[in-house]
Amino acid sequence: MNSFICRVFAAIAISSAIGTATSAQAVSLQLGGLRFSEISGNFSIVNGRIDPDGFYTIEQDVYGPDTNLYMSIDGFPRLCPRCSYVGIGFQSVLTNRTGTPWIFVDHELQEAYGFPSPEADGLSFGQFLPQFRPFTSTRFSTSEEEIDVRDYVNFSGGIVAPGDTVVFRYIFTDTTPLNRFFLLQRPNFQPRVGFIDPTPPPPPVEVVVINSTPIEPIPIELTFVEPIPVEPVTVVEPVSTGGELAPVENSSAAVPEPTTVLGALMFGAIAIHKRLQRKD
Repeated sequence: MNSFICRVFAAIAISSAIGTATSAQAVSLQLGGLRFSEISGNFSIVNGRIDPDGFYTIEQDVYGPDTNLYMSIDGFPRLCPRCSYVGIGFQSVLTNRTGTPWIFVDHELQEAYGFPSPEADGLSFGQFLPQFRPFTSTRFSTSEEEIDVRDYVNFSGGIVAPGDTVVFRYIFTDTTPLNRFFLLQRPNFQPRVGFIDPTPPPPPVEVVVINSTPIEPIPIELTFVEPIPVEPVTVVEPVSTGGELAPVENSSAAVPEPTTVLGALMFGAIAIHKRLQRKD
């Protein structure tokens, strides 16, 4: 019974520490003298703790598509009012629920919301404390740091698949601490490039056109023309008759010579005259 009551009070304590997110008020989490609050971007603070080594650990779910994840951190002056600077160890635990793999994750500090932190504002990732480097991650092997143009640490050399969780470990320091500053976290943000899309483009789609109606070949009609028979031409060779040429037969009727006609008429007249004399 006592263990059950302890669990109930623990749940009540966590519920009171984490505010309920509404359209007017984001979730915030009070840990010791610091308050961590959602400001903008598609993520939510789901839990937090102070580890035995003093590191503040904030667990977050990232949904997207807006992955400009702004978190405010309040309470540095109250954390150490007499210190010349304030510093804490920090662990950011991010669970990728975006559906897109991450190959970069960028972390940037800003004293003014939306503006890079200049060199002279005193806020940094403990740039004068090399003993805390290199900053580490459970999914990435490389960390790149910038302290001049803006204060950021960018992690690469790995991948966080959808559904996986990654832990980043680094420190904050502020030599002129204000009550509030901002942590901007950006998955898939590459230094000097910006946001990138790590998903490879889909392969080209091969369009195959299937015609359900087969195309029949068009018949070609060939018209054959019967050849016109050609009668052979008979050539009659002339026959030699001892120096005289034999007459060439002609298919047409022979025309008699005029002397032959006259002779025939004379013989006919004589025969008729004799026949008349016998009758007398």
